Amino acid sequence: MRILTGILAAGLVVSGAAMAQAQSSGWYIGAEGGINFHPDADISGPGVNRSVEFDDIGYGILGQGGYSFGQIRAEAELGWRTVGVENVTGVTASDGDIDAYSLMANLYYDIPTGTAFTPYIGAGVGGAYVSAEDLRLNNAGLVADGGDWAFAYQGIAGVAYAINNNLSLKADYRYFATTDVGIEASNGADYDMEYAAHSVMVGFTYKFGQPAPAPTPVAAPAPAPAPVPAPAPKAAPVAPMPKSFIVFFDFDKANVTSEATSIVQKAAASAKQGNVARVELVGHADRVGSDKYNLALSEKRAQAVKDELVRQGVPANAIVTVARGESAPLISTPDGIREPQNRRVEIVLP
Repeated sequence: MRILTGILAAGLVVSGAAMAQAQSSGWYIGAEGGINFHPDADISGPGVNRSVEFDDIGYGILGQGGYSFGQIRAEAELGWRTVGVENVTGVTASDGDIDAYSLMANLYYDIPTGTAFTPYIGAGVGGAYVSAEDLRLNNAGLVADGGDWAFAYQGIAGVAYAINNNLSLKADYRYFATTDVGIEASNGADYDMEYAAHSVMVGFTYKFGQPAPAPTPVAAPAPAPAPVPAPAPKAAPVAPMPKSFIVFFDFDKANVTSEATSIVQKAAASAKQGNVARVELVGHADRVGSDKYNLALSEKRAQAVKDELVRQGVPANAIVTVARGESAPLISTPDGIREPQNRRVEIVLP
């Protein structure tokens, strides 16, 4: 238990270090299930020095809860792994099962790609209770049952796919291992056994409190007309047409949505009514992805709005497109953060 207490303290230190670097925050939960492949393990003690071979495949379940700081995540993880024993060298009719119950503190780094796919790498430390059940150690009826806590560590590499702002699917590989575990046998003696597992897991992550979907595009408000004094009653002055419009886009998309099409139609009507000679389209992106990727994405968005204006009757030679990428946000955010109001094209009329 002293080992476990030290492990948990170390995990809290690791989590605290990640929190000190926080740029933004968000709680999440997750779960995974999959298969394990266990390398042969040595077991030794009074009168026993043997090698344990395991079944081809074992099984495991993991549950996580954590806190995300932009590209850094810190989490606590509960796990269970089980595998059957296929053979113990020199023991006839050998069988039994090995179970491992783990409590880990993990730290991850998410690698932004500007797409729905996010690769990640991570590592964890903690404790594992490894136990044997009906593990035959010799041909004289010596059987190991029970187990003990040991220091545990793991390395992780995987990829997540964002279905929406909250829910992601994930798949990863984990190498999980412990220091030697003390196994008690039926004769009262303690035996030391190695434990390690290669795991392939699939599951999901659910993030709480993520940004809401992009707001419905609206035209920029027109300035109120100044009153014009007149000696005789006249008809009320007609408000001038808007001089600028904003079209918003979904994450990592450059297509004009049905809601945004109505804004483009209003901009086209204003341009044609005013016989404007120049329409300027300025494309923007949020800060998820590289500068080069976002510059190209903002140009695609500006081009998509231009194509729609041309369909509405605005001459193509009167339209100029400008790409700003992530350099001129409406709302400033740290790198790697999705912000719906920064994914836009501004339509500017003279």
